[in-house]
Amino acid sequence: MVFLKQKLINGKAYWYIVKTGRVNGKVKTIFQVYLGNAEKILEMKNLCESLPYIKLRSFEYGKVAALLHVNEEFGFVDIVNSYTEKKSIDGLSVGEYLLLDIIGKSHGILSENGIDEWFNKSTLAFMWNFPHRLSCQNFLNQMSYIDSDTMKKIEDDLCQVLVKKGLTPSVLFVDESNWFTYATNHDEKSELLHKGYNKKHRKDKNQVSVALAANDYNIPFIHETYPGNVHDSEEFSGLIDRIITRLSELNICSEDLVLVFDKGNNSKDNIEKVTSNMNFVGAVKANQAEELLDIPLSKFKHLYETSKDNKIYGYRTTHQFYGTEFTTVITYNEGTYKLQKRTYESNKSKIIENLEDLQKRLESNRGKARNRSSVEKEVADIIIKKYRTVVKYEITDVPEGKKKPQLKFWIDEENENKCEKSFGKNLLFTDKHQWHTTKIVQTYNNKGAIEDDFKLLNDHLLVPVGPVYHHKDENIRVHVFLSIIGLLFYRYLAWETKRYGFSMRKLIENLSEIRLAVVQEKKSNESKIIMEEMSTKQASLFSFLNLGKYLPTQ
Repeated sequence: MVFLKQKLINGKAYWYIVKTGRVNGKVKTIFQVYLGNAEKILEMKNLCESLPYIKLRSFEYGKVAALLHVNEEFGFVDIVNSYTEKKSIDGLSVGEYLLLDIIGKSHGILSENGIDEWFNKSTLAFMWNFPHRLSCQNFLNQMSYIDSDTMKKIEDDLCQVLVKKGLTPSVLFVDESNWFTYATNHDEKSELLHKGYNKKHRKDKNQVSVALAANDYNIPFIHETYPGNVHDSEEFSGLIDRIITRLSELNICSEDLVLVFDKGNNSKDNIEKVTSNMNFVGAVKANQAEELLDIPLSKFKHLYETSKDNKIYGYRTTHQFYGTEFTTVITYNEGTYKLQKRTYESNKSKIIENLEDLQKRLESNRGKARNRSSVEKEVADIIIKKYRTVVKYEITDVPEGKKKPQLKFWIDEENENKCEKSFGKNLLFTDKHQWHTTKIVQTYNNKGAIEDDFKLLNDHLLVPVGPVYHHKDENIRVHVFLSIIGLLFYRYLAWETKRYGFSMRKLIENLSEIRLAVVQEKKSNESKIIMEEMSTKQASLFSFLNLGKYLPTQ
């Protein structure tokens, strides 16, 4: 039931449209829409009467048009079609199907099953006409044209376009992540689907991993989808080879490039491979140079302040890692120190509380008997991995008259002190010996930009990788590939519109608010398409990107 409802607030009357309905047998409010006071409602009525038309329907336009614009900038559809041989039939080409998949995912469509319904309600329905439905099977058929070699060729061509536009990388930031899938691997035929350390803590699910290298402007340069049970450092070696190959194909000298990566990729072989082909800035684990953590903060020099007004300090020296002497910088950030200290104390408190609870349960003779291995497993679940050197424990055999093993635990103060010495600090190493200390630290800290890329790849309204519903390796690879291309589109769009100073989310928000409407003229009853009112910045974006060229013909 829908009705008008008046509310008195501070003696003044305000009106709402309210819809109610029965939920579990009780009448509840389904939604309410604020209309305003009587004067505001009258103003809206007069405005509607003064307009020469009636709005029939409204569509999001700006984000769709912006993605079509980037497609033209790169020639993405044409590049895809140049590497795919498809029978000449009426309908969309392979490239158009892939572009449609990217645009659909950027509007929250998480699987190919939902694209047909979304398409029919979107602006694209006015622009693209074809004689068939957008079934999931149609999309899977198009994916079959794209194998690993084809994806590499498409990426190569897109990188060529980036270079021509002046986006030649001087620095590449490398990082890895993973996504759990809903696919099983009972027959063990899948190369990709395996269980491993999952960042969403879904140990019960198979996962796939993705390595990504992005350039100075955070635009994807190369990616690789690899098995979920392969350690990042193993994949890193092969990624270096592919980066070098791509640089060679683009006529970019690898010796002029700086690779930035985190400590999870370190190994003696990997460091030797990197330094024999290019330069690098990386980080090492605190236990690889514990003596450097003892250097007093009084010897650190102020380097710069972050955008959050945190002061960054550094101490520069040289140190041997993996058999080679490197320039080494120990950094200190007081803001990070406070955050890590709070996190540590909170986690430590929870661990102790849970261990004390387990200890009491084991001391009680109530409940079922337990063996040593079951207690070991519960303790391992309680103590966070990185704190296992600090929180020590011992499980004794079942005492006489008891039916459960006993638990003792304690804090290793020496290891706790070592842990606390590392709070707020990072150990960086590099072969760019001539670089200023500040440049070394800022270059490494800029690695946070690629971590932001992975956040975007988790955003269901941008270019989501997860959830992954595909079961076949080839389809999973194409699914990830399209998400990476979507990320490339958005990052290029951010670079192209950098004059506006928008964050990525603010840019997308402004584009999403650019809408068109189907209206009916009151006099003639004829329908037409018009742009809805835009803010000054939205109108500027509309003009700068020439989004009007994609408006459907009347």
